[in-house]
Parts: sequence; C-alpha cells; structure tokens
Amino acid sequence: MKTSNKFFRIVSLLGFLAYGSLSAGPTITESKLKVESGKMLFTLVKTMAGTDSKMVGLAKQVSGNIDMKAKTFDFTMDITLDSFALDGQYKFANDRMHETYLESAKFATANYKGTILSYDPESGKAKVSGKMTIHGTTKDNVEIEGVVTPSESGSGYLLTAGFKVNLNDYKIAVPDIKLAKVSEIVELKIKLELKSAKWKSYSCY
Repeated sequence: MKTSNKFFRIVSLLGFLAYGSLSAGPTITESKLKVESGKMLFTLVKTMAGTDSKMVGLAKQVSGNIDMKAKTFDFTMDITLDSFALDGQYKFANDRMHETYLESAKFATANYKGTILSYDPESGKAKVSGKMTIHGTTKDNVEIEGVVTPSESGSGYLLTAGFKVNLNDYKIAVPDIKLAKVSEIVELKIKLELKSAKWKSYSCY
C-alpha cells in the first residue's frame, strides 16, 4: 500500500510539471485575467554522505492578476504553515522551517510584480521580468519563463512556469543540519489557472 501511494504521488508530481508542454498556445483575447486557482511546487536538494535527495513541498494558495494591455503580471503566494509545506519523509521539518527560516508568522506572503516582456500565441511561450519579495526582502530583475495553454476546463488558460531563487538573496538562512548540507537554490514550478477578470463562478444547490 505504501509503494502504491508513493507511486501515485510521483505520477501526480510528474503530471503537475508536464501538463502545458503538449498543447499549442492560445490567442488571449481578454485584456485582463485573474488567477482562479494556483499551486507552486518547490524543491530543495539535501546532500548527505555524498548522496543527494530532494526535499519537495507544495504551496497551495496562489492568487494574482494579468493585464495584457498594460503588460503587467503579479502573483501573491501564501507561505503560512497550512498552505506551504514539505511533503513525504521531510514533513517533520515543517515547523522548524516556518519558525526558524521563513519566519512566516512575520512574513506570511511572498509576491511578484513584473512586466510581460513577450508572449507568442503560436507556441504559448511567455516571458516576464520583475520584482520578487520573499521574507520581507525584494530582488529586482527576476525573470520567469512559462507556457500558456488552454485550460483543462476549456473556459480559460493554464500557465505553467519554472524558475529558481537563491535563499541568500532573500536573507533566509540555509538550514544547518548535522552531517548534511541543504542547497541555497530552490527550484520553483508554478501552475496557474487563469480566467477573465470579469468571469464569475456560481455554485448550484
């Protein structure tokens, strides 16, 4: 049963990373879009006795807006313990990560405000550059490249993107673990479902 659950989790993560690379990019007709739902996968590398292992976690609450006319893109990520956590064998480290390193009681969100540099509707490839604020520290000229595809629901778009951040740039101490080293580089994979800013969902009872 444990093997089956682990296999399912691996397949789910692969699907998270792969979706969006198979379809052609759409022509975006709306001038303003909002993030209807979003998630971000984050990965750190831990080295122990010459062997690398990945510490993987998920940010479950991401909101944001895109203005195609003004060429702006912004998103905010909730990094409190309930929304931003390591998974699998490293779950035990979540409390320490939030209290000692992220200080999420004080810095509860991370945000990005950028300018759209390019968007190719033929391939769906997009590129933005802007300011990233994490742990109360802002870094300029952070570039993010992604791909836009039609959403699975058919009523919007899906943006998938990947980029890396250096913990030192945001004054976050690298975990000091006995006999082990954790990389200061964190790999981020983001998946955002976009809908028209005028679009509203309704529940049926």
